[in-house]
Amino acid sequence: MSAGMAFSYCRVYLCLCTVYVGLDVSGATFPGSQNNSSAKFFSTTTPTTSAIENLLKGYDRNLRPNFGGPAVDVLVSMQIASIDQISEVDLDYTITVFLRQYWRDNRLQYTGTNKSLSLDGRLVEKLWVPDTFLVNSKSSFLHRVTVDNRLIRIEPNGNILYGMRITAKIACPMDLRKYPLDEQNCTMELESYGYTTNEVTYDWKNGSASVQGLLNLELSQFTLVSYDTVLTKEVYETGTYARLSFSFLLCRNILYFILQTYLPAILLVIVSWVSFWINHESVPARIALGITTVLTMTTVITGAKSSLPKISYIKAIDVYLGMCFLFTFAALLEYAAVNFEASSRTRRETKSTRKLLQKMKSAKDGKKEGNEEGTKAKRFPLMAKKQAVKESPKDEQRPSTENNSQPAPAPRQVKCNQTLKRIVLRTTADPNHVDRQPPPEPQHNNGTNVDQVEDLGQTENGPTPVARKRPNLRKRPTLSDVAKRVVTNRSFAIKVKDVATIDKYSRVLFPLTFALLNVAYWIGYLT
Repeated sequence: MSAGMAFSYCRVYLCLCTVYVGLDVSGATFPGSQNNSSAKFFSTTTPTTSAIENLLKGYDRNLRPNFGGPAVDVLVSMQIASIDQISEVDLDYTITVFLRQYWRDNRLQYTGTNKSLSLDGRLVEKLWVPDTFLVNSKSSFLHRVTVDNRLIRIEPNGNILYGMRITAKIACPMDLRKYPLDEQNCTMELESYGYTTNEVTYDWKNGSASVQGLLNLELSQFTLVSYDTVLTKEVYETGTYARLSFSFLLCRNILYFILQTYLPAILLVIVSWVSFWINHESVPARIALGITTVLTMTTVITGAKSSLPKISYIKAIDVYLGMCFLFTFAALLEYAAVNFEASSRTRRETKSTRKLLQKMKSAKDGKKEGNEEGTKAKRFPLMAKKQAVKESPKDEQRPSTENNSQPAPAPRQVKCNQTLKRIVLRTTADPNHVDRQPPPEPQHNNGTNVDQVEDLGQTENGPTPVARKRPNLRKRPTLSDVAKRVVTNRSFAIKVKDVATIDKYSRVLFPLTFALLNVAYWIGYLT
């Protein structure tokens, strides 16, 4: 064979090889593409595992997009599925969301189709995804029934959508000073765990519209008032990190607590007032009613506190239940005061009657003894006269006249007898009267007080006052004397003519005071 023919055969062979390579498009790349020199060809007509592997050829999931270059922008949106189990005891709430994150990875760009690729969630293990976590989460989990609830969607330009369905228990600090008339503001915060703002930045996709489904929720004890989305930056020891905050305001529904707590407490207070219409002599009935209402109110308070955390400050429900407890306890104390006053009044009347009987008995005995002495004096006049002279003091003895005529009584003796007579008549006429002041003490020309008369001598001619002057020395009162005078002073005592009057006043004062306190309570806590 000549050299020319061999050269011709080689040229034909090279042409055939060139045509064959041009026709083989399986897995071919187009370095001269006008869109992107690194884009890979992907055929959607015959998708195979080898095609996806070709798309991920040379992909390193440990390196973020734009590694060593500008930061990756991650946009976030979410769909709220439910909010439940808002606990005042643990200060948290449970939320279920569909969390979606958007970013761009130029390493996953492809050509050959304009359709996006919705891949299995298990492909996430081969891709780089943001290390987003919930900052204020106590616990969370990804739903795995029937498979992992995750979504990966890749667009031709390299944009990636990563969605997942998660449930988390998130902390919610609450101010319970107005509980159950309160409003609580809870938040949900997202942040990158390892990438700073120089590597990954976060932002809401559409502002407040990035959160959907919240207005359609129906909560058992709360009403959603408003919500907001915020972008902030948090500085830690390891750097500055972007944080997305989603907050919502909850207003508690009061109807449940009115029916379960407030209304029973009000009814118990009203039941305790029934004792004001029961006779004070019915001791078992009023005592049983008072103790029953107090114990029932204690049970209501214990049940209300069992669903609340053990916090140091006073809550609105504590104020109201404490007020109701004081009213029920005050109704019980009111009967104690009525019973004590009735018993004291009975004792005083019994004591006064006993003293009056003793005085009447002593008066009869004195009259009888006086009659016997008068009989003896008539029979033995000389002996009676000597006996009277011996019993009288020496400085008061006066020589008798010859005809033994009775001397005229002195003006001082007449006034003394009249004063004593008024005192005796007032005591015997009204023995129970203790609040009246004694009559003014009459003074005489010589300055001698009637109180200076200590005893009366008995002679055959009538009572002869034997006066003894006391020294007019003033003693400085001690503290115990002043205290004793204050305690024994009847002007400080409350004058109650009838014990039933206490019940009559209580029927008006208790309801009126309770109504005024209720108005002040509701105005103070609802405004």
